[in-house]
Amino acid sequence: MILKIEAFFYCVTQFPVKNFIPCIPMETPLLRYRLTDPIGFTTKVYAVIIVAGGIWLFTLYPVVGVLMILFGIFPLVQYKCLEIDLYHGTYCIGVNILGHTIGDREPYSGPKCIFLKKNRHFSSSSRRSWRPTASISFDSYLWLEDGTKIPLSCDGSKETAMLRIQPLAQELQTEIRDLTEGIPHS
Repeated sequence: MILKIEAFFYCVTQFPVKNFIPCIPMETPLLRYRLTDPIGFTTKVYAVIIVAGGIWLFTLYPVVGVLMILFGIFPLVQYKCLEIDLYHGTYCIGVNILGHTIGDREPYSGPKCIFLKKNRHFSSSSRRSWRPTASISFDSYLWLEDGTKIPLSCDGSKETAMLRIQPLAQELQTEIRDLTEGIPHS
């Protein structure tokens, strides 16, 4: 590759052509949308402690030390994401590790819309309470032309959900449908 680039620049400088615009190969149009929140401060501290313990343990037991170092680094370099490859017409929901998404590739038929839905969840989180607790979440989905619905986020407030999905809607040039008015507030 380096020889080709050097040969290209040699030809351009030695044999100039009028109105010549060099063709630079374009990158594959690849969209990545992060589906999980960034890790918090506490998780980062735990990861650093595990890495430090792994480095110390490496001096006594090298194999165990390397495993601890890898387990400590893993939360810092991975996240769940949606990757859309517009060139090949595929999408992948998987885990992104150091820029490479691991997951199953499915055919991407194009976006129909992104919609926001309001859900009510009932849970009894305490042993002392007989009453179920109601909580509301705002879930967003990417709806594809073939009817596939891809979950994007689950947030506690409508404003947070809208802020989270607006960049993807702009990138895909699609509309955001607000379906949150179906369930009355309580």
